[in-house]
Amino acid sequence: MDTIYWIILLAILCLSIFDLINGVSNDAVNFLTSAIGSKAAPVRVILTVASIGVLVGAIFSGGMMEVARNGIFHPQYFTFHEVMLLFLGVMLCEVILLDTFNTFGLPTSTTVSLVFGILGSATATAFYKNPQEISTFLNTDQALGIVSGILLSVVIAFSVGTIVMWFSRLMFSFRYQRPFKMYGAVWCGLAMTAICYFAMFKGLQSIKNFDGEYVIDPMLMKWIDTNLGVSLLVAFAFWTVLMGLIQHLFMANVLKITVLAGTFSLALAFAGNDLVNFIGVFMGAHDAFWFVHDGWDPASMACLGKGHPCDPNRMYLMIAGFVMVGALWFSRKAKTVIATGVELSRQGDGGIERFGSIPPARAVVRGALAMGDVCKKFFPARMLVRMNRRWDPVPVASNPKDRPSFDLIRASVNLTVASLLISCATSMQLPLSTTYVTFMVAMGSSLADKAWGRESAVYRVTGVLTVISGWFMTGFAAFLLAAVMATVLHYGQEWAIFPLLALVAFILVRSSIYHSRREAKISRKTAVEQVTEENIVSVCSKQVSDSVAEFAEIFDKAFPSFAGGDRRELKDLSLRADSLSARNTEQHKYDVLPILYKMQSQSLDSGYHYVQALDHLNEATTSLSQYTLSMFNYVDNNHTPFSVEQNDDMKEVYGKMKRYIDEISCMLSSGNYANYDYTIVEQEELLQVLARATKRQIKRAQRNQSRTRSSILYLGLLNEMRFMVVQLRALVSDEKNFLTL
Repeated sequence: MDTIYWIILLAILCLSIFDLINGVSNDAVNFLTSAIGSKAAPVRVILTVASIGVLVGAIFSGGMMEVARNGIFHPQYFTFHEVMLLFLGVMLCEVILLDTFNTFGLPTSTTVSLVFGILGSATATAFYKNPQEISTFLNTDQALGIVSGILLSVVIAFSVGTIVMWFSRLMFSFRYQRPFKMYGAVWCGLAMTAICYFAMFKGLQSIKNFDGEYVIDPMLMKWIDTNLGVSLLVAFAFWTVLMGLIQHLFMANVLKITVLAGTFSLALAFAGNDLVNFIGVFMGAHDAFWFVHDGWDPASMACLGKGHPCDPNRMYLMIAGFVMVGALWFSRKAKTVIATGVELSRQGDGGIERFGSIPPARAVVRGALAMGDVCKKFFPARMLVRMNRRWDPVPVASNPKDRPSFDLIRASVNLTVASLLISCATSMQLPLSTTYVTFMVAMGSSLADKAWGRESAVYRVTGVLTVISGWFMTGFAAFLLAAVMATVLHYGQEWAIFPLLALVAFILVRSSIYHSRREAKISRKTAVEQVTEENIVSVCSKQVSDSVAEFAEIFDKAFPSFAGGDRRELKDLSLRADSLSARNTEQHKYDVLPILYKMQSQSLDSGYHYVQALDHLNEATTSLSQYTLSMFNYVDNNHTPFSVEQNDDMKEVYGKMKRYIDEISCMLSSGNYANYDYTIVEQEELLQVLARATKRQIKRAQRNQSRTRSSILYLGLLNEMRFMVVQLRALVSDEKNFLTL
């Protein structure tokens, strides 16, 4: 056996591990969002329950491995060498694609990416082998079934989730504690029946033990399927009685038990059925490798067809299970993807939205509002008033850490409806995707629960449309990228393997850096959630002083870099100034109202001066951004440097400005305003210096002693500095009043 095949197999193994981590990070949204969003239990408890489900499902998985092996293409028509390159191309594509989705926090279907990745790689390999008979090598029926499954998943799951949640809220309202004492056992009994039915048909039906036997006897499954009505009634009666006993004898919250049970069930099914999406390619390559290793010629036909069943190595499955559990606990990108699902489902209009607004989303919202106005005409006004009271919100915890994104009723609806839909689809052999169903049920329940109010609907719809478009792009991108990878491998052979692996490593490193920066940006956005009435003054003051300190650092370096013609340094300073301006603009836009709400114990004047201080800071940072950008553009376009007279005047202004800004920064960071009156005198002196410098430049321009572009830049810089002086002085005044009132 050539060494190159060992290298390919090892590369596929390493890529499968990365794919497993990325895949779990992406699919974790399926079974963790409901429990985490409703705070059904501490995060550690939720992760422990999910980990047990993942581990059990992974260890006893294996029945689905045939999908990667011969579900999309006919391996008996390919040589071993071609199959190994085909599988390597698939894994290179999978790792890049899933890592990209995780970096941006967008959930997608790993099944779609696997199926279309294999289809793309197999198509490219077949084209390389025999362009006239491509269809002979492929099994396109399953791929087409996946495409139809996307449409079915989106429409059915969203509609059913909306309808069930609407009736559930009408029954229980947001003040569900009293009615739940009477009907809670029945409700949870119904939910547990659906969850158990789902676990049996989707999670345990295909799982085998270490002896290769099914965990649940196929005859029993067949009997249950034949007598489904009786089986469900018995299960419903059992769970209703059990939930009633737990609720009334032990005074336990059975809703939390139901949500955790649903989390376990979905995690079990995910690991038992979707593990193929991550290590199925490696298992197929592993079987091919050892089959040929036992005496077959690599150039001959690869015996991987239906006559050679897949017998998965339990050790690999166990290792994969532990890797999945580790990814659940430690992957930062998993938290990002889960946060997307929770944010789009979050109850209420307050807070920062992760997505912007796009024309299709605005059109959808306008259409929904118009439809709502039409529907209201068919109901009596009194009935509408009584119905609307069922959606009256309840008081929420003042501490954001104790505030769930949605309540346990919605969490149980999400899990129950998703379980029922997936179970029904499995029993009827319909190609519904677990990811699509769970996500769209959650979005439908959010809509019915009025989580998407007028203030947030367009942003939430934008998020949903972004995710859905990403699903369709997954199939197209997986097919195209895998086809490109396979083509490069087949034409480049072993010379293409290492460059492609290096390319994937580079992309992973770059995406990790980008994700870290994106996380840091999001953490700054959500810093307002940590503000309380006790620390509000100190936190707000620190935000302002930190911004001014960064302002001073950027300004200090800007003119020396410009005078020295340091284009790279100016570009970096311009980007930093733009980022500082954007952060302060967002803070001024989104943080003001939540912070003012928490300032109720402060005086009215304190709130006024805080708003004014933020406004002055926003204006000053915007001016700094324009100041550095104009310098960078001038140097980047290789224009003539300033004359000696211009440099001398600018150095005088720069020196006084630097001292002025440093004095203000020190005053704000220390909270000592003893030199406050001195800043008034210093401001007047600076404005006079700026006026003199402006007049001298006008005189030079009149005498034609300076070039047009340098004159425009020079006067523009002086104007920006004049604006900074005024805004920073006003900022100090309002910040001082904010602290002393």
